[in-house]
Amino acid sequence: QNVELNALKILCKNENIDIRNIGNAINLYKYGIKDNPWNDIPIEKITGAEEFIRARIKGQDHAVIQVLDIVKRAVSDMSGIQHSGKTKPKGILFFAGPTGTGKTEMAKTMANLLFGDDNTCIRFDMSEYQQAHSDQKLLGAPPGYVGYESGGQLTKAVKEKPFSIILFDEIEKAHPSIFDKFLQILEDGRMTDGKGETVYFSESIIIFTSNLGIYDTDEFGRRQLNVSLDMSYEDMSKRIIDSISNYFKLQLGRPEILNRIGENFVVFDFIREDSALQILNKHIKTITDNVRDTKGITLVFDDAAVAYLKDKSFGNLENGGRGIGNVIEKYLINPLARYLFDNQIQSGSMVTIRNVVERDKVIYLECE
Repeated sequence: QNVELNALKILCKNENIDIRNIGNAINLYKYGIKDNPWNDIPIEKITGAEEFIRARIKGQDHAVIQVLDIVKRAVSDMSGIQHSGKTKPKGILFFAGPTGTGKTEMAKTMANLLFGDDNTCIRFDMSEYQQAHSDQKLLGAPPGYVGYESGGQLTKAVKEKPFSIILFDEIEKAHPSIFDKFLQILEDGRMTDGKGETVYFSESIIIFTSNLGIYDTDEFGRRQLNVSLDMSYEDMSKRIIDSISNYFKLQLGRPEILNRIGENFVVFDFIREDSALQILNKHIKTITDNVRDTKGITLVFDDAAVAYLKDKSFGNLENGGRGIGNVIEKYLINPLARYLFDNQIQSGSMVTIRNVVERDKVIYLECE
């Protein structure tokens, strides 16, 4: 700490920064910039945040409300005010729930909302960090080891984008040794990499995602569904949280991880029929807009065609939004591309899709 204070003093002198603007000096020392992007977020942007999020995330009312609380707390600079220091990350969230329900999309939406770009969401697929030495890959190898000069993937990314959303996807797939590093990040908001350089996480929101709790094992060790579409959100949420708690306490033996996350668990609901219809309509609108803008062709959907796509989508809800996307690709995009190509439909044309039919396992669009 004395070394850092001395470095700050020298920096202030060299940059002619008045002691009354010590915050600017700290930002320059930690992140290489004088202005803090958190201070530049317009209040009206956060006021309209709920509408912004709901335009991209469908059917997740509970998740939207919880995320908005974290966003407003971060923007108001009230994160961690119950602690003596303010070095903790701007926010910590644990997204749980079924696959394809918008967990990763929510992280990207938050990044866009706060920093104006989906790419300020730095994503790490934790299935790539399953080995015992994976912490070196993430944080950098120590001196004398292979890879020392290149640094760690996490530390390099945060140095480049200290004001960001850091997403650790499918956290349960990471090697247990990595959790030691997470403890330090969540508690102190900083990490020293293999080169001995300190990386700061205090201006980031950290998000973990997980599919824990969706499946469980019976007394014979067989994998079985723990939650299902016919459950209420409350019942499903409780089962998932209980499973996550058991995983960290009993299976992993790391209850301290739960303590660092606190009450910041956000359980995403299944994509239910009303949400599925919204997602389907959004896909259809996107396809219609893109075909019009790129090819100059106007698409019109008859009720029968929409009803067919709706029926297929409702039959694939267990796979969430991705399942609906797969239905759209199979039953609309592929046959539409074939129809436009085979019939050499030109710019300026209007195509009415009257129905979707299947013959000999091949999907056709009945158009005019």
